[in-house]
Amino acid sequence: MVWDFSTPGIPEELFIRDERVPITKEEVRVIALSKARLREGYRVIDLGCGTGSISIEAALQVGRDGKVYAVDRDATAVMLTRENVKRFNASNVEVIHADGREFMSGIPDESMDTIFIGGAGGEMYDMVKISYNKLKQGRRMVIDTILIESMYSALDALKELGAKDIDITEVIVAKGKMLSIGTMLTARNPVLIITVEK
Repeated sequence: MVWDFSTPGIPEELFIRDERVPITKEEVRVIALSKARLREGYRVIDLGCGTGSISIEAALQVGRDGKVYAVDRDATAVMLTRENVKRFNASNVEVIHADGREFMSGIPDESMDTIFIGGAGGEMYDMVKISYNKLKQGRRMVIDTILIESMYSALDALKELGAKDIDITEVIVAKGKMLSIGTMLTARNPVLIITVEK
């Protein structure tokens, strides 16, 4: 088994990767998963799944009775997610090569327990509005973005929807790098995590 722990936070080096496809970094992923408040048996969508790191971690938390739909419109991302699903034996993940908005239009309203939005391809406003309607009452959507414009688009959509329980967290992580003279901290891009409960 590649990851034999119940805690989230699979190191990035354990995933099959490609420089052209983004991965949600370990520390950011752990916080995003904690914001989602997953339970066994939940049905989850990961829009803009990239390498599939969120999908796989979510799959481990929702268990065999749960289901994760990993969606991306990029063929390389879909290929990587499929490889990582096999690597981690995440049999409850279905990988879907599709545009997020098109995929979401086929999902019944109020049928999903959790939705992650990790990539919206410049269509954050529409993606948030569509996704919010697919959530069951009392369930959560978690949006990760590095772009300020995407944050504003997401918040505008949530305000228009009348969403009340909105949490915004900025995550800034620095990783230690060993040098011959000592240890240096190298900062990673800040990430904004927006969580909303319907």
